[in-house]
Amino acid sequence: MKYQIREVVDIAHALKKIDPSYTFVWENIGDPIAQNWTVPQFLKDILIEEIQRQGDKAFGYAHSRGNMDARQWVAQAVKQWCPSSSLTEDDVLFTSGLGSAIALLYQMMPDGARVLQPAPGYPTHASLESFAAGSAPLFYRLDPQNGWEPDLAHMEEQIIAHPEITAIVVINPNNPTGAVCSKETLAGIVSLAEKYALMIISDEVYFRMIYNGKAHVHMVEAVNSRVPLLVLRGMSKDVPWPGGRCGWIEFHTMQLDADAQAYAANLKQRVLMEVCSTTLPQTVLPRVYDHPDFGTWIDTYNTELEKNGNAIAETLSRTRGLTVNRADGAFYMMPLFEDDVLTNTQTLPIRNADARAFVEKEVNKPGFPLDQRFTYYLLASVGIVTVPASGFNAPHAGFRITTLERNTARRDDTYMRLSRAIETYLASSRVSSAQTA
Repeated sequence: MKYQIREVVDIAHALKKIDPSYTFVWENIGDPIAQNWTVPQFLKDILIEEIQRQGDKAFGYAHSRGNMDARQWVAQAVKQWCPSSSLTEDDVLFTSGLGSAIALLYQMMPDGARVLQPAPGYPTHASLESFAAGSAPLFYRLDPQNGWEPDLAHMEEQIIAHPEITAIVVINPNNPTGAVCSKETLAGIVSLAEKYALMIISDEVYFRMIYNGKAHVHMVEAVNSRVPLLVLRGMSKDVPWPGGRCGWIEFHTMQLDADAQAYAANLKQRVLMEVCSTTLPQTVLPRVYDHPDFGTWIDTYNTELEKNGNAIAETLSRTRGLTVNRADGAFYMMPLFEDDVLTNTQTLPIRNADARAFVEKEVNKPGFPLDQRFTYYLLASVGIVTVPASGFNAPHAGFRITTLERNTARRDDTYMRLSRAIETYLASSRVSSAQTA
């Protein structure tokens, strides 16, 4: 199991122990709070009012499958987005964040069943599926030459080559690329799922965070009751409350397949062993999303994310050696290195000799990915924490960043320094070669 989003933090902490003067810019993880976003006052007021209203009961257990009012709210909200939906509160299952939901999904898969994953994609999906299956993950490509849209031809090739595949994961908007799937691509995925009798798992936790003129198409609308569908959402990204750990699973049209229906029943039974997920976020969820200030909040959020993402894309697109697709959703971006520009001799200056020795020992391990090598040198030299694209199982070398930094001056400084560091790093191989000659 690999999760370099957090593993790189261990490297930063090790460097901090070597040299306490290190300061870091944490571009590795999507935490709005850490990037100067203020929790909306209406959310704070709702929490205070709810605790005052309930008293000590606000700190107790919830229903094991989720607060009933919250589950009913989810079912009604989905019907607003897709009037043909038949979702009820019995088809909604709350979990302690989507990490818990993802773990449960793969833990409860029947023996031998495999789930096809996007590459690049959120590593928790691929790692936990692979761990549960006891075998290497199976991937379909996202195409950076086509705005990171899923490669449907490659998806079908993988389905045919691996008849054990029983489901396809779609992450839309995508983490780590910030891409938003087109309606046509989603229709193509649904057609493949129908053709090969597969279930779709649609991770849509960022669905409200869309900009640059893009539109989000709900997978339940694209599926239109043709195949079994699981949808994953949560209340941690579109309101800045990642520590609330409030996610849920929606079971759509599982009755179309007896095995899918049994799988859903098993998941609902399995979650009883968790006792319950976090109570307070579920309790306030309907009031948060129905609050009159929420619309203004999400509009402001998206406007800022669009401005940030476009400014970062503009800076990095001027950097020699990089190819950049801007983000159109969520708050991530994955710039890629051009082919053959990375080598295993490139470096950046590291002022502390012990820190330099530590990094050199790490990056010279056998099989160490070239893009991960760059992120370690960047971390130790410039203090900017990013995650290599290889950490998201990307077939291309690059790195993931966030687009959350709200302080314009700090954002511009960070990405100008990153741009300069990339060009210095890429040029260092030429310097090394000249010195060797």
